Amino acid sequence: MIDVSYNNIKSGLVRLICDELKTLLEKLPRQEGAESSAVKVGFVTYNKVLHFYNVKSALAQPQMLVVSDTAEMFVPLLDGFLVDYQESKAVICNLLDQIPDMFADTNESETVFAPVVQAGVEAFKAAECSGKLFIFHSSMPTAEAPGKLKNRDDKKLVGTDKEKTLFLPHKGVYEQLSKDCVAQGCCVDLFLFPSQYLDLATMAHVPSHTGGSVFKYNNFQIQTDGDHFLRDLRKDLQKSIGFDAIMRVRTSTGFRATDFFGAVHMNNTTDIEMAAVDCDKAVTVEFKHDDTLGEDTGALIQCALLYTTIGGQRRLRVHNLSLNCSSQLSELYKSCETDALINFFAKSAYRAILTQPVKNVREILVNQTAHMLACYRKNCASPSAVSQVNCEAER
Repeated sequence: MIDVSYNNIKSGLVRLICDELKTLLEKLPRQEGAESSAVKVGFVTYNKVLHFYNVKSALAQPQMLVVSDTAEMFVPLLDGFLVDYQESKAVICNLLDQIPDMFADTNESETVFAPVVQAGVEAFKAAECSGKLFIFHSSMPTAEAPGKLKNRDDKKLVGTDKEKTLFLPHKGVYEQLSKDCVAQGCCVDLFLFPSQYLDLATMAHVPSHTGGSVFKYNNFQIQTDGDHFLRDLRKDLQKSIGFDAIMRVRTSTGFRATDFFGAVHMNNTTDIEMAAVDCDKAVTVEFKHDDTLGEDTGALIQCALLYTTIGGQRRLRVHNLSLNCSSQLSELYKSCETDALINFFAKSAYRAILTQPVKNVREILVNQTAHMLACYRKNCASPSAVSQVNCEAER
């Protein structure tokens, strides 16, 4: 999904993307042992309307079909839209050569966004498959369409109790869009190239609930930012990925999973849904200790992930973990993983700024850290000066 509005054409971004895709599409991810990739590809360009392309291998030239009714989004073709790259290579390369010249004289600066994502969902639905949308977008969607946004960047709110409103997404259309994406196994990766304010809190809502990623390049210039962007794109396109994933975490008696952090969607309290999952995604789980855990039996955790491979196979991956239990705080501090703690507190803070002022969140983090250190000093450390933090556990 390539934004072909004035800014992207003028900066040379559209030509850069099209040139790079001719190389990248040769290296689509494939299932282990497979000679070629089973991934099918399709192309859409857009500004305030959407242009779909028929790149069927039998064609001599690609065909453009325009959808201007963004309120009722649909895919104007099925046969010839999602195709095998190797079969349609000549037509696709022809299209990628034509796109920058096709819109070279455009003056259109208005764009849509939500209908672009909806178009991807409808395409996957028509093809009865899961997939990923790569969206290259540069400005706030101000054209008349579902999901239209306006500037709500108010510097006067920074540092006040209302600062959290700057980080809250406009739900409505985008919340429903996230649910539609997850239901269809449609992951959204968003590449943003803003030259001024755009409502990232809202636009990132869909990637952050579908197992997707957001890449942002402020005031993009090919000379200084081009290599960085291309490295990100290459890695993102080529990495191993699973689609339409559902994960559940089970525990033995005495404790239970109570909260989950990550690019996930949850319809209930137990099933973690991800339109896609890859090596750059992590799910952090918070456990609540309800009852006595026996030192002889320990604590057991099972994580089961059901997903579809890049080749279309449905697989189940199961991780079983057995943990020791101890009634001694000193043992707890010796075994504690700092990386896991920092990960958890960072994600907790990220979620908390949506409901509390940043100042309060900062104070909570400081108090939690101080409490952990004080607890160690009181229960585990050998006598020392009051001003000294004993690091015996670390040694």
